[in-house]
Amino acid sequence: MRQCATCVLLFAILVLSSTRLFSQDPAIGDWGVTVDVLRGLRAAEHVAQDARTSALSTALWGRRIIPIGTESRLDFAIQGSYNWSSGQVFANLDLARMDGLHPFILGESSVLRTRVGRFRVADPSTFVINAAVDGLSVRLEYPAVRMELTGAYTGLQLNPVSNVRMTQVDLVEENDDSATFAPPRAVGIAAIEFPELFARQSVSVAVIGQYDFRDAASTQDTLNSGYAVLGVRGPLFGGLYHDVFGIATQGVWEQGNQSESYFGYLGSVRLRLFLPEFFASRVSVQAVYSSHDDVDASSGFENRYRPISRNRLGTAVSVALENLLYGELSYSLRPFIGSDSAQAQRVQVQLAGRTYFTTSDSPAALDPRTEGSAVYPGFDPEPTGRHIGSEGVLRLNARPFSDLGLGATVGLFVPSVGDPGVFTNDRGIQFLSRLELSTRF
Repeated sequence: MRQCATCVLLFAILVLSSTRLFSQDPAIGDWGVTVDVLRGLRAAEHVAQDARTSALSTALWGRRIIPIGTESRLDFAIQGSYNWSSGQVFANLDLARMDGLHPFILGESSVLRTRVGRFRVADPSTFVINAAVDGLSVRLEYPAVRMELTGAYTGLQLNPVSNVRMTQVDLVEENDDSATFAPPRAVGIAAIEFPELFARQSVSVAVIGQYDFRDAASTQDTLNSGYAVLGVRGPLFGGLYHDVFGIATQGVWEQGNQSESYFGYLGSVRLRLFLPEFFASRVSVQAVYSSHDDVDASSGFENRYRPISRNRLGTAVSVALENLLYGELSYSLRPFIGSDSAQAQRVQVQLAGRTYFTTSDSPAALDPRTEGSAVYPGFDPEPTGRHIGSEGVLRLNARPFSDLGLGATVGLFVPSVGDPGVFTNDRGIQFLSRLELSTRF
């Protein structure tokens, strides 16, 4: 009860302060409220009782732009939310940043962008980190090159909203109500991009490092790691686009007197086809490979990919982006794009098919660090195959009004059992349905 009262008080303070700081004049600033509601159902043949989920999030946001001279400006943005999910109640400061825009400060064709505060950061691929942090970012842009430096800290985020999970301790604290803040890690990113370097292809390179501030005690583990990212993306012909990313990572895991170095890698290829003349259709094909558990006896290194953000794939099933070969084919269209009704034109239908394989024959392929015992009940300790299973997803999006969004999702996961798969016959089909409503005013 005391925690709930504290959340209400913090949110009330945010509301009162924002209404004074942000004007309703769009030329100076703006503020508003968003409400997101989710209702879901999960069912599985191997689980006796269905799981129903509910979530409600109410957020107050504000923004103000202050010109500096004739060209530069400062852009202030803030958002606080009050969240309820399956009985868990908390208030959160989602966003609190100051952006600076300074054209021509380092040359006639230059643009200097700065960002400080609480904001979201991601590497060019989003496979290493895609998380909310507190920090500083500086970006310098020229027509032929764009450079960016970011320094951030993750430990001031609230634990329930953080997706930074790398070690066993991080995963244990994920569902620990007594853990107030997220895992304490420092993150540094140096990135450079060459837009349309050749044949309209853009090349991006990034170096990322993260440092774990925990002590490597006998009861908890720590992990320090670095990453190198190389990506190429751009159009091929017509409405066909591609992006290709390769990532290498090396790190050191410690617990007590034990220490282990490891090396891992990830590769991703995606093709996207845009067909605006055929019901605004979009076709996407993607394949992702992440390494795991092939021990090199000569070096002692373990080929394991461990991202900073805990990337999870899947809808009806949740699969960690480790020891994984993942393929997806998706298609979306707007069936009423030619209608006279603006509401009907905004209806979108999406279909997706996905399949998952492990990339290691090791029995520990789906290890406890990825919640193997919980996410993969029925996992065969000595699997004869590598196929995890496949799922199909149907999603319907509609926006009857500009400030009201509706969504419905249905997903079905079929596990692979027996010789080709990693599950025993104890594993059953999983089903998920979800309804979402989002409004803004």
